[in-house]
Amino acid sequence: MLVELAQRALIIALYVALPMLAAAVAAGLLVSAAQAALRQSDPTLTVVPRLLAAGGALLIFGGWMVAVLGGFWVELWGSLAQMIR
Repeated sequence: MLVELAQRALIIALYVALPMLAAAVAAGLLVSAAQAALRQSDPTLTVVPRLLAAGGALLIFGGWMVAVLGGFWVELWGSLAQMIR
């Protein structure tokens, strides 16, 4: 039962982190392509768009993330009595 719970927790962590990671990767690829085309190599130009993209994804998907984590938390507390036995 504990292995099942750990597996489910890892899957939920992946689902919750995926929107922000995907936004940061997409922004990084776009900025890297633009820097390669313009022959620029300023590190600030790569970090700031990734942070903004991750923040935007957090604003857009934040409610869904909290709902998924809250549902898991309620399920975890509901099955706590079974796990103690």
